[in-house]
Amino acid sequence: MSTLLKVDQLLVSRQDPETRLFSRVGTLSFDGREYVFAYDPGVVRALPGLPLNGAHRSDTLFPIFAERVLDPQRPERTETLAQLGLPGEAGPFEVLAVSGGSRTGDTYELTPLPHPGQVSLPFLVHGVRYLDAAERAAIDTLKPGDDLALTHEPGNPVNERALVVTRDGHRLGYVPDPLVDYVHVIMREDHQLVVERVNPAEAGLHMRLLVRLRGQYLP
Repeated sequence: MSTLLKVDQLLVSRQDPETRLFSRVGTLSFDGREYVFAYDPGVVRALPGLPLNGAHRSDTLFPIFAERVLDPQRPERTETLAQLGLPGEAGPFEVLAVSGGSRTGDTYELTPLPHPGQVSLPFLVHGVRYLDAAERAAIDTLKPGDDLALTHEPGNPVNERALVVTRDGHRLGYVPDPLVDYVHVIMREDHQLVVERVNPAEAGLHMRLLVRLRGQYLP
């Protein structure tokens, strides 16, 4: 069942187009009234509209992030929210937390930052385009609630800490790189990864599989 995601801070990352590695840019937070964006120390490349001069505050979502949320007037909004496992009343922050705010042609991604304690973390599985035909077909056999597994892939050519999402020996994709370090910590304790939603191929490879990780984040 669709539920609102309780999250108040998102990590903003940038992917290097050549190495494909992600690096931190800063954090976007929302307390229900005010949005705050702050750069990480050492960042030298500013986001459009957000100069490198301390924390930025606004009563409305900053344009660089707002343009990554589907306009409420778009007829496909309800269907898209359903594909993200979100209800129609989901706000922009919840949408960004699950969708990642990805856009064709740029390299930014937003991911929820878990607080210490119990977590229930939904995410879209990445890397479906790198699967073979049999592995992609395995996604269509999944049902909401099916148990999945996480496997460390130290030989991954891009990220030696990469985590593969699998079921019955089939690769289904990867944990988004900006989340990998947090998920490694969650995997130290009892955890469960389950299918939240399987979307049709027409939704796009990046939307094919929504999963949820439950466990404890104890850094």
